[in-house]
Amino acid sequence: MNPTPTPTPTPVQRYMFSGQATGASARFNRLDETKNLNHIIPTLGASVLPETGGVSTHKVENYRFDVSEPRQRCLLSLKRAETTVEGRDPDGRFETELTVEVEQLEVVEKLHIDFLRLHLLAVRNNISEDATVSTTGNRIDGMRLGNVQVKVEFDDEPLNFTGADYQLADFYRKQSDDYRKAHCWRFNTASESKTLSRVGDHYRFSLVRNIELIGSEADLQPITVNGNRIHWKGFGRIILGDVHVKGQERKVSIVRLDMGSDAGGSGSAGTGGSNGSGTTG
Repeated sequence: MNPTPTPTPTPVQRYMFSGQATGASARFNRLDETKNLNHIIPTLGASVLPETGGVSTHKVENYRFDVSEPRQRCLLSLKRAETTVEGRDPDGRFETELTVEVEQLEVVEKLHIDFLRLHLLAVRNNISEDATVSTTGNRIDGMRLGNVQVKVEFDDEPLNFTGADYQLADFYRKQSDDYRKAHCWRFNTASESKTLSRVGDHYRFSLVRNIELIGSEADLQPITVNGNRIHWKGFGRIILGDVHVKGQERKVSIVRLDMGSDAGGSGSAGTGGSNGSGTTG
């Protein structure tokens, strides 16, 4: 008598949430002429969403990292860094929302930012659909390079087309010639091209529409602006509003630092990304 065959389990679809956000972090490998250092600023305000969804939140207050060699100074300080990442599934939708807020950030006693904010919401109506992305606004307020005031104007519209990389490419292709001529630098694409250019395997663009510097002629002399990048002699490069899109993954960085003068190293403030997906099992 043949045994009764074991029935094959019916595959069950489920959604794997994916989202992360960080407030600020940095690493210094050189201070003045002292090289091969490894001063690490731990990630301040780090939230990572488990694949099952839920809420991850982290808050850090009144942080500072001081050194005494080769001279006394504070490498990084902030009043508050707070992040929240939430994964929800109301009425069969799948929502991933992240928020980052940082107050009173100071780096090597030179770069000051009173407040920055990142917000991103990605919604899938079902497992198989691409996400619809929106934001309640991203900003940098009270940014100063020494005595120079920096006013940063953001344009969040392209962020709404980052549910998948083809959405961003379609958005750019459908714009007018005048739009592409005015904004091609934001999308790393030649002005005459209607096709969005990739950087490696990513599309890359900036939320920054304009950067205005306000200060005396003497204070402005060591500072130059190229698109969303500020080069400040005596500090290094400051890259603002960077967005990378690959497939259904989107990553945003409000501030990224490439320091290379009297303090060498890297850092960031206000970063996050999401990329949920469906699976079976």
